[in-house]
Amino acid sequence: MNRALLCSAMEEVVSKCGYVFHMNDKSYYPTTVCRYPAAFMPYPEFVAMEGQKHGRITYKVSLCLARQGAKLSPSERNGVLAEMEKSVVDMFVALSQEENIAVVKELSISPCAEVIDEHGAIAIEATAKVETIF
Repeated sequence: MNRALLCSAMEEVVSKCGYVFHMNDKSYYPTTVCRYPAAFMPYPEFVAMEGQKHGRITYKVSLCLARQGAKLSPSERNGVLAEMEKSVVDMFVALSQEENIAVVKELSISPCAEVIDEHGAIAIEATAKVETIF
């Protein structure tokens, strides 16, 4: 149940920021995204649980943001990466304020070095631990 609430909250937060949300196994990323800007979230990974009837479940959550970037100069690409970094921080801050989310911690963000599609998309990947309340 907590996983479903977490995924639903992330979809709502991402959609409010203007990204098309997709969730699937990471290996399906290139075939899942069909328009930009896009946000792709692999299934959250269950990391830990505290408590029995009431407590917290911690998930490792990854989120990849992608935007079109084939015709951009290097300086324009850097500007887009900076905007995307700010967007992903804003998304995780908004997620931390959702119901049933206790805390978002250990947020790390990095540009994706791998080619995610054949259209020259610019991508940034964020990973965080998200504690949910049950």
